[in-house]
Amino acid sequence: MVLLAGGCVCPDIDCAVSVSSPRAAEIDSDVRAFLNQWVTAFESRDIDAVRSILTDDERFVWLEDGETKYPTVDAVAAALASFPPALQFDYRLENVQVSPIGPDAAWARMNTHTEIHQGDETVAQFRGVVSMFLENKYGEWRIVAAHTSNVNQRARPRD
Repeated sequence: MVLLAGGCVCPDIDCAVSVSSPRAAEIDSDVRAFLNQWVTAFESRDIDAVRSILTDDERFVWLEDGETKYPTVDAVAAALASFPPALQFDYRLENVQVSPIGPDAAWARMNTHTEIHQGDETVAQFRGVVSMFLENKYGEWRIVAAHTSNVNQRARPRD
């Protein structure tokens, strides 16, 4: 599948899903529910649940700030497992937008707000943006590729 100007070109296959079609509304709803599963798996650091929502083939990649951060599902699992158990995550998705790009694929983009807590203390917090290419294969949505960029706080000019 080749993405061009927000649409898709699928030789010999009609892959278009009109934004106003009932299937588009179903994809939007399904992807939003899937993203809630992602948040739950991430916050609980359930490695098996995280693995189950990432595609299980060589196409998977997770980019961060313009670089390949996690080239494999195993790299994601190892990174998540490396956090000390005392740290708790609060991961919120905001302004979620879902664009169907075929009958079984979607592009999701959103803002994120992450807080990391140790007991009652917030030890880190940051905002970012995420875009994901998602595929529905055998009735299950999976993340095929994602890109995360952290939003840096810019210094305000002095008056």
